[in-house]
Amino acid sequence: MSDSAKYTLADALNAQKALREATGEAEEPLELEDVVGISGEEIEILLDKDKSWDEIAAILSSTTGKTVTGAQVEEAYNNIGDDDEWEDD
Repeated sequence: MSDSAKYTLADALNAQKALREATGEAEEPLELEDVVGISGEEIEILLDKDKSWDEIAAILSSTTGKTVTGAQVEEAYNNIGDDDEWEDD
């Protein structure tokens, strides 16, 4: 499979959105915990670069248009792995 195309995260999200639209189903809303879980690696890198929870929350807030605090992001991040939901896939 080494000769296969490589996809960016944006490619994958666009494909998922198009597939969802093709089903005729409504867009599936995600909880903050889901968004943080999907972005866990990036959050870890930002923390390693000494970014604060508030700075990370500001990025999430500015890109989603939804207000989120650093404490909420930290709590969601610390709960990653507490739920077996992702491990069942």
